[in-house]
Amino acid sequence: MRIPCILIVSALTCATLPTPTAAQTWPERVLLTVNGGVQTASNRFDDRFDFQEYLETATTAVDYESEGGPVFDAGVGIRLWRGLGAGVAVSAFTKENAAQTRSSIPHPFFDSQPRQADGAASGLKRTETAVHVQAMYLIDPAGPLRLVLFAGPSFFRIEQDVVTGIRYAESYPYDTATFSAADTTALDASAVGFNAGADVMWMVHSRIGLGALLRFTRASIDLAAPGRTIGVDAGGLQGGGGIRLIF
Repeated sequence: MRIPCILIVSALTCATLPTPTAAQTWPERVLLTVNGGVQTASNRFDDRFDFQEYLETATTAVDYESEGGPVFDAGVGIRLWRGLGAGVAVSAFTKENAAQTRSSIPHPFFDSQPRQADGAASGLKRTETAVHVQAMYLIDPAGPLRLVLFAGPSFFRIEQDVVTGIRYAESYPYDTATFSAADTTALDASAVGFNAGADVMWMVHSRIGLGALLRFTRASIDLAAPGRTIGVDAGGLQGGGGIRLIF
């Protein structure tokens, strides 16, 4: 994490230094970016639901893994006045994770003697798509180096596979129950969050450059499951690099 932090500090420092020889604004108006990278945040979350079994209440607790993975990003920025601009970027993140389940299942013959059945559900797909609206500050310190600082709201849409039930096996005398499989369904929801970060680029041609993007974005989303809501965090620290085009 030290290198990304150094990039942000360096960008902020360059933005505030009164350098007489540095250009105050970009001569160009339009910036196009395309990036590939990773989202490093681990947005773990949990859930709990009840169901009726043998005239008693059974309970299942679910602990969802949510590790980071590859992210794709593309955006456009417009310089409006001096070094100030506005832009929009779209990022897409998809990953399959697992969830650990822990169920307490009533005994068919004896009251208040639940049996524990633990298991795992794999291949739970998570997709995050976000539109990042950005206020931008474009800096041209000197030579081929260009910097962009940005911040603004992010509009997230998340699709998440969740566990809605479990299946288990039992046999006489029914003192134990064994997890067999999990029933899953896909839920989706939207929410508004925020984004902030920096884009450092090195121009290899008057119109073409290579850039490194560092962005932190976050939103809290409630997924509507049957009879309950599941709180999920979306976004995280995103880092990557790609092509820059300026016009």
